[in-house]
Amino acid sequence: MCKGPATDNTPAVSTDGFDAKEAEKKAQRKAEKRAAKLAAAEAAVAAEVAEVAGSVNDSVADEEAAAKAARKAEKKAAKLAAQLEEERANAKALKKALKAAEKEKQETDATMASEEASVKRKAAAVCEEAKEPAAAAVEPAAKKQKAEDGVAVLGAVDYRKKEEITVTCDGECPAPFETFASACPEFGKALEKALLAQGYAAPTPIQAQCWPIALQGRDMVAVASTGSGKTCGFLLPAIARIAERGPTAPPSRWGRAPPAKPTVLVVAPTRELAQQIHGEAEKFAPAVKARSVCIFGGVPKGDQCRELKSGCDILIATPGRLLDLCAGQPDRGLPPSVDLSAVNYLVLDEADRMLDMGFEDDIRKVIEMCPQTGEPAQGGGATGSKAGTARQTLFFTATWPKEVQQTAWSFTSQDAVQIRIGQSSGDNKLTANKMVKQVVTICDESEKSKLLQDCLAKELKDGETCIVFAGMKATCDELERELHRAKIGCWCKAIHSGKEQWERDAALQEFRDLTAGKAGSSKRGIMVATDVAARGLDIPGVALVVVYEFGGSQGVESYVHRIGRTGRAGLTGRAFTFFTRRDKGSSELVELLKGADQEVPAELEDLAWHEWGKKSRKGGKGKGKGKGKGGKGKGSSKGKGGSSKGGGRGWGK
Repeated sequence: MCKGPATDNTPAVSTDGFDAKEAEKKAQRKAEKRAAKLAAAEAAVAAEVAEVAGSVNDSVADEEAAAKAARKAEKKAAKLAAQLEEERANAKALKKALKAAEKEKQETDATMASEEASVKRKAAAVCEEAKEPAAAAVEPAAKKQKAEDGVAVLGAVDYRKKEEITVTCDGECPAPFETFASACPEFGKALEKALLAQGYAAPTPIQAQCWPIALQGRDMVAVASTGSGKTCGFLLPAIARIAERGPTAPPSRWGRAPPAKPTVLVVAPTRELAQQIHGEAEKFAPAVKARSVCIFGGVPKGDQCRELKSGCDILIATPGRLLDLCAGQPDRGLPPSVDLSAVNYLVLDEADRMLDMGFEDDIRKVIEMCPQTGEPAQGGGATGSKAGTARQTLFFTATWPKEVQQTAWSFTSQDAVQIRIGQSSGDNKLTANKMVKQVVTICDESEKSKLLQDCLAKELKDGETCIVFAGMKATCDELERELHRAKIGCWCKAIHSGKEQWERDAALQEFRDLTAGKAGSSKRGIMVATDVAARGLDIPGVALVVVYEFGGSQGVESYVHRIGRTGRAGLTGRAFTFFTRRDKGSSELVELLKGADQEVPAELEDLAWHEWGKKSRKGGKGKGKGKGKGGKGKGSSKGKGGSSKGGGRGWGK
């Protein structure tokens, strides 16, 4: 019988000794170890993650705290900034209030000082007129005649008599400022310092009388010879009031600049005179922080417009260029560069010359653009609350013919003060400067060139300069060539309207330097010129003037201005004139020479008698007899008018 196989519950026994259960347990233990290891690793990772998460949370918390602190600091800073801005505003308001109070105090002090000075001057004038010691009414311890800064003070009556000052006005005229000490309280400290820095000894007669009148805001007509110092006469009162009220605010730098609005306007006939006035203004305007601008024709407008854009308190201008810049160029979209609506101090300088040059219509247009004339208290030269609210007009002229008189009264108010220097109250004739020695030579036209060379060789000393006046541009050029050919050893150049402006300016500057001695103490200089140099050229120190061509009917008036280029600023001068038998004006020239205490040549008197005779034969209707010394004493003449008897020299045949 065979045996069967073993059943399933019989443990399997490996023939090679391998135990499956043991292997299974081993694998399980291994798996458990791996699981434990993985669990430990997972725990470690979880811990690390937790740590990182905690660190992140702490960082976020710190950032939130920092942001919160920053917001708190910003709020505190904003609050502090607001407080600071408020403090600044309060300080600014306080500063403005203090400035206004100071300005009001200055105005009050100035008004009180002006009133006090006015009272003193009125008292002095009243006492002088009563022939009493003027100072006794104000300062009992002082005498009538005393010395201030080394200058004798005479009193109003005696000073006007001595300086030949004639004043015509309605009401009382203020006494002249005889010394700078009496003028400086009216001008203020800053202007006083600038004035004294110029080294002037005392005011000239026109300045002494003009200043107190202008400072009252009154319109004025002043008749004075060239070289009398009238430029400072009209400039300083205006600058003093700018110092008192403050200069014009500078224009905004944003957008298109508005037109300049000057408060002071000076109109002059020529560019040379305008430049001269501007040079004088520049000596004083910076002291009160005022800005002076000069505009004139003959040069491009661009530079002048740019100057005006920077602001302008004092505008010096020739009529044509002034009207151009007031109109602008609408066709090119260019607005006006000047607005005259704020002008409260208007000066017309060398007005007679402007009328001769045909500028009357232009002047009237300029005046129409300025404010209307008002009371003296409203004038630009006045002080007080009303000052500067109306136009004050000052009319300066060297001659006083009827046409000039009529124009002057039409430009000024009815109560304008008239001042005349060196002329009697009822005399409207021209006057020549007595400080100039005047020599007249009667000659033929062909003799002039030789006479000129001889005169220069004899009269023009080393280091001196001379101006030779001719009537024509061609004559000036020819004389320049002749003098160079004659080898007289002098600097010599000609200027006239045919020259370019830069040539004229360069020649004038060289001539100024020669006159001032900057080119060497022994060098002589000669400038040959037309009447372009007869007015407005203030070159102190010109020793000699030669009137080469006297001229026609306007010769006498031109003569006054020509010889006025020498003997300026209190200096003496010499003038030589070549007068031919064809020249007109011999009778007027004789009167000028006699009025200036100059020698009159007998031959010139003969020409004058002949000229007077021609005028007398055009005289009145009826018969006039004249007996005189010349041998032509008896005669009668028929004409228009009444009869007259001649006393002195007779002219009829």
